[in-house]
Amino acid sequence: MNDVMGIILAGGAGERLKPLTAVRAKPAVPFGGKYRIIDFVLNNLINSGIRDIKILVQTLSQPLINHVSTLWPSAPVYNYYVQCIPAQKRMGEEWYKSTADAVYQNLNIFRDNPLFRRVAIFSGDHVFKMDASQLDRFHLDKGADFTISSMAVPVEQAGRFGIIEVDDTGRVIGFQEKPQHQPREIPGRPGFCLTSMGNYLADIPQLIEAISEDAKFLQSSHDFGKDVIPFMLKQGLRMFAYDFAENRIPGEAHVYWRDVGTIKSYWEATMDLVSIEPEINLYNPLWPVKTSPDFMPPAKWVMRQSLLDNAIVSGGCVVTQAEISNSVLSQMVRVEKNAQVRDSVIFADVVIGEGAKVQRAIIDKNVLVPPHSRIGYSAEEDIARGFKVTDGITVVPKNYVFGG
Repeated sequence: MNDVMGIILAGGAGERLKPLTAVRAKPAVPFGGKYRIIDFVLNNLINSGIRDIKILVQTLSQPLINHVSTLWPSAPVYNYYVQCIPAQKRMGEEWYKSTADAVYQNLNIFRDNPLFRRVAIFSGDHVFKMDASQLDRFHLDKGADFTISSMAVPVEQAGRFGIIEVDDTGRVIGFQEKPQHQPREIPGRPGFCLTSMGNYLADIPQLIEAISEDAKFLQSSHDFGKDVIPFMLKQGLRMFAYDFAENRIPGEAHVYWRDVGTIKSYWEATMDLVSIEPEINLYNPLWPVKTSPDFMPPAKWVMRQSLLDNAIVSGGCVVTQAEISNSVLSQMVRVEKNAQVRDSVIFADVVIGEGAKVQRAIIDKNVLVPPHSRIGYSAEEDIARGFKVTDGITVVPKNYVFGG
């Protein structure tokens, strides 16, 4: 993988994930107690052997830059080079319009690094595990110019995705953007379609030519899925779909991928972590998920009769004779006597007051939940306090002050 560069697209605003994205870019949203969403794709590329990674940031990027730089400074560390690149208006007076435009506005990174022949372009806002070296091997074996990592979805879900049409060799021969009628099925697998995961492997010369041509079209939205991939097909480039289901992580038996773009999907992905047999393994030494060091003291349980059931409790937490079930507590959370936290995600530096009850909630950083208050028990009460309630999940924004 020494001739493969990694690019992570991390500039998205994450509108559907607000208020969690009101103060940070979507890839910087905390996940799993001590991680950020971007940690998963970043570790995928590093564990795959890609040693030079560029992270393209734009919206509310400072929390993301701060997080990445604490573990991967913008200088070689452990023979890896991870660099956050802010939007710079190199090609004009506009910020990034979409995914392909973000890469187009940073073509200088290819000129500055001429030894790289291929590039892995991955989305920075999904929670998943993937060995990119297997994608690269597939790309080389097929003699492809551009390879799309894809997943099979039932036909009835095709209208939510961009659907890839392939022949019996896996070569891409068509693309349908969220088809509502008669989506193309996978050859030999009726009832299923292939959807793009937003992760690509491309030969750099062909990629530069395609996105440079796309940049000339004023009517283009400059998006890989909507514009560049159909353009490449018209130009006759060799494009293949890689089946993500065939990817194998050392020490793990199945694949995992989640688009955590909504409050519900984010909450569901977190619940995957605390289930009896977690869908995603954070404890696999053969595929570590590294993150910023927190230097927190150990978690502590005070007094007897505390109940901890299917929960992740991060460093610095103190739980005092309370009930924690099916929940994730981030760093430095305090849960006071007789409080209950069920089916919830608690961000760092939150205090759950004595006797308070929290269920099916996401509480952002620096919130003091008053004693004997209730969150997640009445949608009307939560909405009246200014909380977002969606799909039965209550979200308390960062720095919220009760009664303020």
